[in-house]
Amino acid sequence: MKASTPSLVLFFVASFFAIFFKVLEYDSIVLYAKSIVIPSLFIYYLVSNNYKIKPIKALVFLLCFMREVFVLLNSKESAMGSFVCILFVYLILLVLSLKDFRDLKFNQKDSTSILILVLLLGTICYSVLNLKFERLALSFSLYVIFGIVLSLLSVVVLSNYIKNESYVFVNSMMMCVCFIITDIFFVVYNFYFNLYIFSLISVITQVLSYFFMVKYFIAKDQIKVDLDDNRFSIS
Repeated sequence: MKASTPSLVLFFVASFFAIFFKVLEYDSIVLYAKSIVIPSLFIYYLVSNNYKIKPIKALVFLLCFMREVFVLLNSKESAMGSFVCILFVYLILLVLSLKDFRDLKFNQKDSTSILILVLLLGTICYSVLNLKFERLALSFSLYVIFGIVLSLLSVVVLSNYIKNESYVFVNSMMMCVCFIITDIFFVVYNFYFNLYIFSLISVITQVLSYFFMVKYFIAKDQIKVDLDDNRFSIS
């Protein structure tokens, strides 16, 4: 058994109970189960990467965990705290994805696919933000900023996947798709149409987004290790 296996098993167990109690509508227990998800994935990443982690990725894990803590506290400041945490996570992931984007060379065919992607994501973002929301927890302008950042992240990540369908970009693509579904159903459930299945979908895709994010990190780190090993062998 690999050293990272116990933490991965803990993640799947915590995720199962989070989804299970969400189905049973025990929302308070769901929050406690979800609070285990990020720590278990952090340990899984750390062990899988030989106990090495860059500060920027450590910050991503910390912000994701803080987001769950804010939700768990359920105080007046929770909405803003949770919003700021996930916004900064998206901004950090955008920066990391842009580094991948700059390393890839796109042709005219790729540009056409990316243009269609931009139009599609722009339409989705506009349609969601154009809904008649009620009981918004924060200023509407903040949600507009959030939508723009998520859209930019989605365009960059999915463009990377269009150009290079490697294991790294498959994980980043799945991560981003899960982010989009999570946030759309979260907003629709909380501020537009209170249908419980929307909340359940949001929880499932949120847990999956964390999983694919960690898989993306590990795959990227492994490529770097392989490149360093090749350079060492050549020298």
